Amino acid sequence: MSFSRAELEAHCDEIIKDPAIRNRVIVLCEGDTTPFKPTANAARIKAFAQTTQDSAFYYQAIPDWWRTTRRPEPSFYVCGTQDNVLNAYSYLADKHQASQPNESYLNVNKLFAFIDIDLANKKIPKSDYPFKKLWDIYNDLYQQGKVNNSQNHRIWVTGLLHKEAYFLIPELQNLLSQHHSINLPDIYQTMLNDMGKHQDVHENFTHAKTRINHHPLGNSLSIEAFQQNWQNHQATETDKDALAYILLTLAKAKPVWNGIKSPNGTETSAKADINKNYRDELCLKIAKDFYAKQSRDSDHHLPQFFHRLAQTP
Repeated sequence: MSFSRAELEAHCDEIIKDPAIRNRVIVLCEGDTTPFKPTANAARIKAFAQTTQDSAFYYQAIPDWWRTTRRPEPSFYVCGTQDNVLNAYSYLADKHQASQPNESYLNVNKLFAFIDIDLANKKIPKSDYPFKKLWDIYNDLYQQGKVNNSQNHRIWVTGLLHKEAYFLIPELQNLLSQHHSINLPDIYQTMLNDMGKHQDVHENFTHAKTRINHHPLGNSLSIEAFQQNWQNHQATETDKDALAYILLTLAKAKPVWNGIKSPNGTETSAKADINKNYRDELCLKIAKDFYAKQSRDSDHHLPQFFHRLAQTP
């Protein structure tokens, strides 16, 4: 579930007047807002923010090197859909500007958003933001799949198509093998096979493939051609990890991740909760045991995001 416009504004009003955010980096992110309904007060929002799956992942991914400093940890606030996050960013920035000093504890220079790039080219609602659409942000923020020009951005989009893709990167195979023998090559094959099933992939493929122009697969003229070319490269190339990242940049990871089941899971509704809890626990383990362990100079996207947050005055 997500917020209505009125609920979103009430949610933001509670955040901006919370003294706990003073001099703290604030990150708005996507996620289920059900725990925050009816509208919660600031204390309840903060309590749920640390346990809601989406924001809890980011809390656990805070780098170990950050936790050894005296710098306050960033606070992550779930705001609902991609549109909700963009609207919340705009609302908070504008609300702060229009507020009296004692009415807002926000430092707008420490306000960030982090959302999936996905496929639609959404407009940034804040009219004075230097980038007008999501694709503009992506094209400036990433170059050949690596973070670039990070100082230009306080609204960040994922370099891979979905946040869930970061739970399925090839470096995680050893960790995932400890859990129900999750096999990433099988998952990649499913993602590849399913590309043609999604209407939005068809509608946006021509543009989306420009994100992989640095690789020969960027020359694929259609989804079908990409699927065949990817298979051909998979059979001949030695750098399988690079191919995995190319796929995670274009193909939907969210449905495949949501299909991962607990070893004790079944198709019953009761077991559906077990499966979700299993994925949530696995997600947090990935955050804590992999992403939080990355060094300051890691070129992974999420550690680079935290590095950018740490550079905020």
